Amino acid sequence: MTASDLRAAATSAGIGSMECRPLTVIGVAADLLCYSPDSTASMVSLSAMVNSRDSVVPYAVVREGLTGNLALERLEERWGPPSDRLATARRWVRGRWTASADTAASILTVWLSDTTTARQVALATAGERYAAPGADTLPVTNDAAAVLDSLLADSVSGRPVPAASLDAKPSVVGCVRVAPPENLAGKAGAVSLAYVVDSAGRVEPGNIRLLEATHGGLVAPAIATVRSCTLEPGTENGRPVRTLVQQRVSFSPTAN
Repeated sequence: MTASDLRAAATSAGIGSMECRPLTVIGVAADLLCYSPDSTASMVSLSAMVNSRDSVVPYAVVREGLTGNLALERLEERWGPPSDRLATARRWVRGRWTASADTAASILTVWLSDTTTARQVALATAGERYAAPGADTLPVTNDAAAVLDSLLADSVSGRPVPAASLDAKPSVVGCVRVAPPENLAGKAGAVSLAYVVDSAGRVEPGNIRLLEATHGGLVAPAIATVRSCTLEPGTENGRPVRTLVQQRVSFSPTAN
């Protein structure tokens, strides 16, 4: 999509103007964040990252209040069968480009992006939330599809195989449990991670990614715990293979 296409789409949605401000996200080829101002004249809001040098829009988000329940069905009619379905969400993958849609809370939200940009945006968003005052007690959610795509795309040591498709999944031999920070020691919580286990059963320390967490402050101890683990490797046709694993690390309240 080009910037002119973006403005044309905004006009057709009843958005008369868009505002832009400088943007810096590491790894994303865009330097402007353009968005529609709050208005009661339109039910639609639009925001996008724009590369002003070539007028390309690598990432866009559209939100619209729903008046019916046919939004996803209409998108399927236009874009064809989705690649993934999950509750109120759908995802379409077309080469390196993806479109995701969700109708939670009676709001249709559509994300349009290439997978590399979506991954960088998810990581940057998580970083911003974690850096905010008090964010260590707030939930954190990443774009799971983008996170898993990033790990599956790492083929330097051989493309990892999702654990669910193996003859035998990796099994944990032992881990060193890392305690949560003091302010979260009295709270129950959990962190979902995706990571790669090599064919020797070792967790690859550079390939651990966050999917979601009930509290931002539990992310670091969960990653440290998983990094310490040793596992029996997963096997395919009787041979150990590099495996993509998803794991939930739970934390229980502890006495002061």
